[in-house]
Amino acid sequence: MQYTFLSRFTPSLMTPDTLEALFVQREKLAQSLVERLRESIQTSNKHYMLLIGPRGIGKTHLVALVYHRLQAMDDLCDQMRVAWLREEEWGITSFLDLLLRILRALQEQYDDTDLDERIEALFGRDAEEATRAAADLLTDYVGDRTLVVMLENLDDIFDGLGDEGQQQWRAYLQNHSNTAVLATAQSLFNGVSLRTSPFYGFFDVRHLPQFTLDDAVNLLHNVAEHEGDDDLAAFLETPTGRARVRAVHHLAGGNPRVYVIFSQFLSAEALDALVEPFMQMLDELTPYYQARMQWLSPQQRKIVEFLAERRGAVPVKTIAERNFMTHQTASGQLRSLRDSGYVQARKVGRESHYELREPLLRLVIEVKKYRSAPIRLLVDFLRLWYTRTDLQQRMAVLGPEAAMERTYVQEALATMETETSSMVVKSCQRDFDRHYEAGAYEQALRVANELVEVRGNAIDWAIRGCTLGDMDRHEEALESYEHAIGIEPDFAEVWNDYGAALWRLDRHEEALSSFDRAIQLSPHLAIAWHNRGVALGRLNQHEEALDSFNQILESSPEDAHVWNQRGVALANLGRFEEALESYKRAIGTAKASYQAYFNRADMHFRLGQWREARGALTDALTRFSKEDPDILAIQSAHALFGLLTRERREVVREIRKVLALFAERELVAILTKTIILLLPALLKKPDAEARRWLEAWRAAAEEHEALELPVRLFEAAVRYRETEDERALLALPAEERDIVKQILRLDDDEQEEAPSIKQ
Repeated sequence: MQYTFLSRFTPSLMTPDTLEALFVQREKLAQSLVERLRESIQTSNKHYMLLIGPRGIGKTHLVALVYHRLQAMDDLCDQMRVAWLREEEWGITSFLDLLLRILRALQEQYDDTDLDERIEALFGRDAEEATRAAADLLTDYVGDRTLVVMLENLDDIFDGLGDEGQQQWRAYLQNHSNTAVLATAQSLFNGVSLRTSPFYGFFDVRHLPQFTLDDAVNLLHNVAEHEGDDDLAAFLETPTGRARVRAVHHLAGGNPRVYVIFSQFLSAEALDALVEPFMQMLDELTPYYQARMQWLSPQQRKIVEFLAERRGAVPVKTIAERNFMTHQTASGQLRSLRDSGYVQARKVGRESHYELREPLLRLVIEVKKYRSAPIRLLVDFLRLWYTRTDLQQRMAVLGPEAAMERTYVQEALATMETETSSMVVKSCQRDFDRHYEAGAYEQALRVANELVEVRGNAIDWAIRGCTLGDMDRHEEALESYEHAIGIEPDFAEVWNDYGAALWRLDRHEEALSSFDRAIQLSPHLAIAWHNRGVALGRLNQHEEALDSFNQILESSPEDAHVWNQRGVALANLGRFEEALESYKRAIGTAKASYQAYFNRADMHFRLGQWREARGALTDALTRFSKEDPDILAIQSAHALFGLLTRERREVVREIRKVLALFAERELVAILTKTIILLLPALLKKPDAEARRWLEAWRAAAEEHEALELPVRLFEAAVRYRETEDERALLALPAEERDIVKQILRLDDDEQEEAPSIKQ
């Protein structure tokens, strides 16, 4: 494994190659920043950009990356001068100080001894004269080139400049149009957000989003690859690896710095390989966070300590009461802490709730406060990192010498006992729901695999099976359902899902047995009755299907979908009057689907109720005219199928009226598709009868040019079937010929039916 320096707190110390290798999420932003600086250097259009984000979010990494990319552009070298100020410029108290820091940065960057001497000559003058001379020196040094100034923690610099210094810098930038600025800050601050500020509206502000879980995984992949850690790279591909990253994600709060800090622990398999290094890491980090606490006022430290104790988000009223402050004082201190990146606010109604922005900030408080007691962050880490079984097994083998480890394992187990679900599990469930509802099944499956790994109960295996089923991986779905049933044999919903998977694999009898088992375990499980009914219907067991739908309606009499399904079963039994009533009941509910409306028209046509049929079809087409054209065509074919069940002589006069109905609504194109869908059923009629139907459609279609296509296909199919002469098909274009061939290849023994299942 190669060793590469990965700075946790000063990315500017890393090499350009390392910065590029670890860079994730913000490539488009980086490209945009570089291009805008390039435009600033090559044209008179100067850009001033401000990146906003809390500590550790990656601002310095991004600025360092932009700096190195800019420096690598040979064609810009003679056109620019870059002054990259240090991340912490504490000594700036005036515009003169800012000018001196910029000049020093330029002198160091370009190793210019002459500039160094000219800077030294500024000292010994009074401040006002030195400011003018420094500004003139900067202007003279830059010349006709563009000055690119990169500053971090601009909010701190503005505090040091004060109102006068800010006004002086703003005037300089306005009077010398040779400067572009790339700056960072932890949050928006008065110097750029107040309308009275000299820099109000001056900067193009970009807020850096926190890392998502996928961003974290990508970052850690990059760390592993860059360090040649093949074991870590492989581990991140496993459900356990992702679960551990998820645990870090919960602790890190989307902060890239924390992911890098924790990367060393990700593939630790034994607790003894984790606790001691973790404690060492705490020891290394504590001075940094202690220093950050020192920057706060006593009241602010008090609030931070309180929030560390409370863990979650707390309303301002509670913070004020518990710290014996007025509401106004607490609000003011919290705003200051928020602007400095220590806390973040969440709105709940009209009330703001505050919590610590960096979970690791609790370290400094807990290390100092609890001393010999277990550090709660490590307890949190263990309970998120390992399952209860893992910890119990580890506890059983701990020897007497492992006192520290025993303490932490006991605390983690005790915490788990009070939880209904771990934070990792809750996070997985949220992510699964989000991916699944969006139809992102690959991502949903990845999260389901995590759930199986970290918890592995029957529900976890079931949702894994459901996701696999939606991906048409039904054999694997069956295995998942079998795992779930093995854990919880009486899980009725899983038996239902198991049956659905069996049905998709054409294991029909087993599927019906699974639906029956689900119903036996939960007699009122509507989805199992429904699936049973649909399955029986497709097996032409329509009486039994009807019984299933009736069972559902006893407890759910307003279920529009089931009323429609009941109508289908009755129609297949030839009980058209009863089917019509079922479709009407479906339409009478609040959630009637388009199928019920078109099926109602079908029943009226089957019963020879021509006026009612046209009225029902008109209603359906009017209500659902905005639906997908293919859906409209299929449903119209269902409705018009009833025409084909009647004697041709009865319906010839109806055909013209139906054509007019579609034409009035400018739906002739839909009717064209509809007739093509009806051709298989028409061609199942005897030759002479099929030709008479053809003549009827041809006569009716004379007024509608768009109907020439289905009539032409119909005629070619009839002629070929009568003569078996290939020339009848060859006269058609290839694409039309293919349609007719598909129609003519239908099994002659197949029962006459509508174009697709009317479920």
